[in-house]
Order: sequence, then C-alpha cells, then structure tokens
Amino acid sequence: MMRMAMTVFGVVLHMAIGCGQDEKIAGLEKRNQELNAEVDKSHATTNYVLQAKCSKEAKTWFNENWARDKDTDLLNFTNHYNRSLNKCFILVEYHYDGPGLGDSWTNDLSFWDVYENVKYANFHENHMIFFKPNARTDDRVITCEQSDKKCKTVEEFDELVNPYMNN
Repeated sequence: MMRMAMTVFGVVLHMAIGCGQDEKIAGLEKRNQELNAEVDKSHATTNYVLQAKCSKEAKTWFNENWARDKDTDLLNFTNHYNRSLNKCFILVEYHYDGPGLGDSWTNDLSFWDVYENVKYANFHENHMIFFKPNARTDDRVITCEQSDKKCKTVEEFDELVNPYMNN
C-alpha cells in the first residue's frame, strides 16, 4: 500500500512539474531574444559613439599635423574607426607642386593611427610633365610601403590599407 502510494505520488509530482514546462521554455526564449536585442542596440550605440569620437579626434589630429601652403594643390583626409583593432585610422592625401617643377606635381598618401600617432603606410609618387622636346608625362612611385610590405602602384597601396579602413 505504501509502495503504491509512493508510486502515485511520484506520477502526480512528475505530471505537476512537467505541466507548463513548454510555456516556461517559450517565456525564457522570448526573454532571451529581448536581451539579445538590447545587447545589439547597446553595441550599435557604442559603435556610433566610438566612430564619432574617432571622427573628432582625426579632424583635430589632421589640423595639428597638416597645413596648406602656396604649393598645395590638394590636402584632405578620410578616417575610420576600426572596431576589431579598437583603433582610429586616418588616410591623408596631399598633392603639391614641387619647386621648379612647373605643371608637375607630387602625390603623397600617408596612413596613420590617430591615437598613437604612428604611421602605418606611405605612398609617394611624382607626376612629371614635359613639353620639350616632345610633350610627355613620367609617373614615378618613390615610396610605396606598409610596414614590411612593399607595393608598386597606388592600387596596391589601397589594397594594403583597405583592410584597416573597412573593419
């Protein structure tokens, strides 16, 4: 009799515990989705704040380190906050006329970590224009490198820099 009572009690207890389990799981799954949405929203806000900070810091860094002069044809920059590296990068593009070069000019691209003030890459190319004896141009890459990697064209330089500017 005692054994039968215990068996009945066990079956009733098992049924009581099992009742509503699907509802509990559904409620927990819904709460988990809500928490994930909150985390995603928080990450998006944090990324926006970090990008805005990078933009402001890059502009300040640029204004402190670069200035136009009478030979400057173009001086501009783009910046990017790289989330995976937690770094703010700036790519400065500077075109200028060299002394006595006439219509010739130089293209200088430099890629920097704004927060650490460290140059990651550099590209320097002279564009020479000659009119005598025949009109012609001569483009020469003087420097094209990123750390220990060398390059030969502005397109190769862009390939070296793009992974930092697109994460």
